[in-house]
Amino acid sequence: MDYYRDKARGMFVGLAIGDALGAPIEFGYSSYNINRLGDKISHFFDSPRGKAGEWTDDTAMSLCIADSLLENHGYDSYDIMDKFYRWVQDGYRSHNGLPADDVGDQTRIEIIKYHRTPIRKKDEPKTQSAGNAPIMRLAPIVIANCFFDSIIKKQIKKTALDSLINMAILSCREDHNSIAAEYTTQLFASLLYSAFRGYSKSYIQNFIQNLQYKNNEYSRFEKDNQKIIFGRAFGKGEDLKDLGTFIVDAFTIALWGFIHSESFEEGMLKVLRLGGDADTNAACYGQIAGTYYGYEAIPEEWRKNVYLGEEITDIADELFDMDKCPVIRTRFEDNEYFSVPGEKIKAHIHETSFVPDNDNIQSIGEILKERFHIKNS
Repeated sequence: MDYYRDKARGMFVGLAIGDALGAPIEFGYSSYNINRLGDKISHFFDSPRGKAGEWTDDTAMSLCIADSLLENHGYDSYDIMDKFYRWVQDGYRSHNGLPADDVGDQTRIEIIKYHRTPIRKKDEPKTQSAGNAPIMRLAPIVIANCFFDSIIKKQIKKTALDSLINMAILSCREDHNSIAAEYTTQLFASLLYSAFRGYSKSYIQNFIQNLQYKNNEYSRFEKDNQKIIFGRAFGKGEDLKDLGTFIVDAFTIALWGFIHSESFEEGMLKVLRLGGDADTNAACYGQIAGTYYGYEAIPEEWRKNVYLGEEITDIADELFDMDKCPVIRTRFEDNEYFSVPGEKIKAHIHETSFVPDNDNIQSIGEILKERFHIKNS
């Protein structure tokens, strides 16, 4: 189990490290300017954004989600949004304890809207908003949905990727109710899950490149954007410079860094040098590479000096040790787990027929192929 625990720690701590490394160069730096900084970007350093090693909204929102999952023993939509609101208004989980000053526009709008009207009506139309927030904070959702048998302690429990996808989409919809955001969140969750299960890098690349979803809206979006996502991810990276606020760009940049590197550190520095929304791009890459290479493969300097690194490691362990992480309730009228505030609730565990019968990678691979209709290459 240490093998998987190392991956869980790497996923969450990798997120925080990427966030903290990118924070000083997020604003006011182009890719050209960042490259002129040379080796400086390979170390934490003080900046107007904060002290060396301190992170921003990516990690703060991730900790809000993690706290909620652990406190409620599952996913409670209202509690997560309450914590987001406390973060914005009171500084809950901010690196400096002050009200958040680095909130994305769409996220801020939805948090304010939630405070006034918590329930999202079933006839509320999808928006065009597709910021990168849903994937920058996904690590706690993934870790909490990767269960180990409480007796054997060696095999992954008979649970499904569907459970993870379901919860990832819920977390996305809290502040980004759009097809682009939901599609990319599913894609990123699937990538993290694949890395967690120990797939080879070549298998992960093939898996991601060949996903085809049953949902017609997602399928249309993928068809229209496949070259934008995968074409650029397998390219040289020139067309990824100074990008990242759009969720598809952030995903592609993180995937590009993972594909074009052989270590956590190498890929992290490549992503940082692209510029753009540097902290979020690096936080997304940090989740992928931290999962794939593991916590111990992250440079010691970064592990020791990232703000609250030990606490984040402990939280990753707690999430990893959860026996189950059901959906408790959501605030979405069109969701099967919807519950109005104050209503008596019971936990729901998402059921599916796609269940692995052992910890064999090939068996799980076949399940993923069936779930997503993966084409043979």
